[in-house]
Amino acid sequence: MPALQIHPLSATHLSGSARLLEERHARHRAAEALLPDGGDFRAHIEGALSADGAAGAVALVDGDVAAYLIGSPQDDGSTEVGFAGCAAREPELIRDLYESLGSDWMAAGLDRHRVYVPATDTGLVDAWFRLAFGLQFTYAVRETLPESRVGAGVEIREGRVSDLGAVAALERAFSEHLRAAPSLSGRVVASDEEVRADWADTWDDERFTHFVAERGGHVVGHVLLYRREGGDLRIPEGSIDLALATTQSDVRGSGVGRALMAHAMRWAHESGYRAMTIDWRVVNLLADRFFKARGFRPTFSRLYRHVP
Repeated sequence: MPALQIHPLSATHLSGSARLLEERHARHRAAEALLPDGGDFRAHIEGALSADGAAGAVALVDGDVAAYLIGSPQDDGSTEVGFAGCAAREPELIRDLYESLGSDWMAAGLDRHRVYVPATDTGLVDAWFRLAFGLQFTYAVRETLPESRVGAGVEIREGRVSDLGAVAALERAFSEHLRAAPSLSGRVVASDEEVRADWADTWDDERFTHFVAERGGHVVGHVLLYRREGGDLRIPEGSIDLALATTQSDVRGSGVGRALMAHAMRWAHESGYRAMTIDWRVVNLLADRFFKARGFRPTFSRLYRHVP
């Protein structure tokens, strides 16, 4: 039987852990070509370890690094295993590493645990599922294309400061949707004043592009595109993020969302972006079904466990 040892992740394990991450990402890119090349994998490991309060563990099989796990406490009192936070030649070893680190997380009062894993790595996902984690968010990507306009009886234009009132109403509709079943989110419905303050500088920030859909002179939906900074294992070069897409509840199913999506995709393609990224709550049935139908392919899954 191979000799298994669990140790804290130290500098002597960096090269072995980086090789595991490089192997994991190569498999991931073989399944999804839009993912970035990954760059310096040792730097990804070191970055994960450098987070405040971060701790890692490795599984050694006959002296070689066969799996690693790195988690760090977050401001909300949870623990997070990031995009480069775990890899294994044998996924079952992740369960041993969680056993090693999980008790320390609980002792520190960190009873909510989040993990980002490649959605296509079924063995790794299954190992976390068998640790009582569930699927919370899907992160996805697709190519941009010059999509045809969707006739939905709306006019789509760029957003502006004068749309703040409509933005606040859409934000309220979105929050109320997430608070209802089956999402049952604890999301707080922000006041109009809070939304206005949060959005006030959006149209002066070159990272954002905002479009609204008007029907009968009233804003009934919007999308927000975001130029997300890359450098991790998720964000492709030359991509833009669909950060937000919302319609009023009384127009859902009438084509407004499809019209906004087609407009955003066409604009991104014509603006030189080759890929669009997105993430959504899988328990949000409307979003889960809508974005899958728009051709977005899962790249990472965010898994979650709240220990009683």
